[in-house]
Amino acid sequence: MWCEFLLPYSPDFNQIELAFSAMKYHLCRSGDYVCMVMTEMTDEELYVTLLRVLYVITPQDAYGWYMHCRYV
Repeated sequence: MWCEFLLPYSPDFNQIELAFSAMKYHLCRSGDYVCMVMTEMTDEELYVTLLRVLYVITPQDAYGWYMHCRYV
């Protein structure tokens, strides 16, 4: 077992920040982000929109984020 020094918080090395960035990118790219801001969506429509964007993210994307953060 070994201890490794971790740097202070950095959004560049945090997988959840990278995932949120990817979700925001896909929302903006598809135009759903503008739709969410400009219209009043029901909770169900909002959840469906976010889930649709979430399903665009692949396991390969997540693996790439772990590689980028040097956890793998």
